[in-house]
Amino acid sequence: MSRKQTKATPPAAARSRSAQAALPGSTLLRCMLLTQLTEERLVRLYHQGRISGGVYISRGQEAIGAATAAAGGPDDLYAPLIRDMSVHIGRGEPVLDIFRHCLGRVTGPMKGRDGNVHYGCLARGVYPMISHLGAMLPVVTGAVMARRRQGRPAVGFAYLGDGATSTGDFHEAVNFAAVFDVPVIFVIENNQFAYSTPITRQFRCRNLADRAVGYGIEGLAADGNEAVDLYRLVRGLVDQLRARPRPVLLVCDTMRMRGHGAHDDFSYVPRDLLERFTARDPLDLARARVIADGALTAAEVARLEQVCQAEVDAACQQALAEPPPDPATLTEGVYAAG
Repeated sequence: MSRKQTKATPPAAARSRSAQAALPGSTLLRCMLLTQLTEERLVRLYHQGRISGGVYISRGQEAIGAATAAAGGPDDLYAPLIRDMSVHIGRGEPVLDIFRHCLGRVTGPMKGRDGNVHYGCLARGVYPMISHLGAMLPVVTGAVMARRRQGRPAVGFAYLGDGATSTGDFHEAVNFAAVFDVPVIFVIENNQFAYSTPITRQFRCRNLADRAVGYGIEGLAADGNEAVDLYRLVRGLVDQLRARPRPVLLVCDTMRMRGHGAHDDFSYVPRDLLERFTARDPLDLARARVIADGALTAAEVARLEQVCQAEVDAACQQALAEPPPDPATLTEGVYAAG
């Protein structure tokens, strides 16, 4: 959102900023910056041997999670993937808790009993991820149906990559949602590769949105790198689904600009493809957009970057200073009381 006006703001600029008050440009940029900076720090911690398991990078895809997280309401449900940290941050997850979780601290959301991408916050409507990609799609579909039967006007966001569209869970969830008119937005993050397998070796249809026809639902294609435009599209879509519940397939064209995880050297990616998407970096586009819209000045963007960096630095240092769980508490939270 645009910042509050000051007495020194010229009338013309004030009118411009007021007109942009409904745009989430600076909010989205902040979410994307925090995501990028947090992930970069986690990669360093991983290579230092401080993080067990893997670290999965969303670099190049930050706009999708930020836009969809901002578009939902308090009753909506989210099932993010391994590269959806911007969903967690966009739904209010503190950066400090992300570091606590990934470092296995007892103060973290999972109290140090799990790490990696297996965390969520049901109070914010965000489900912890199941590692088998695609497996969360039926979960969020059923959860949305249950919540609506309780009288809550929930809409679901089920995230998957292009590779997960080849799994049985994808077919089962989309088909079920179509038959029972469950309002779920199946957000396909088409990042060009299923690990190292290019999309040309995954499917023959011209666009994954075309698959919606077979289920009798709508299929939409969107630019996954333009955060504000994607937010507007999804915000309108959410309103439609509340009024007339039904599933929608939303394909967001993007690219992950790093390897599958911190362990992957990314050597299989063609240089021309990488250059094409580098020219459309979502953070660069977001910075230019907030300045062009009058939401922030270039100086304010630079200041926002400094503030986000300071927040990440402080969160990381605090988490590193906190303890791991006591081995004596190993069975706590594992067994139900008899």
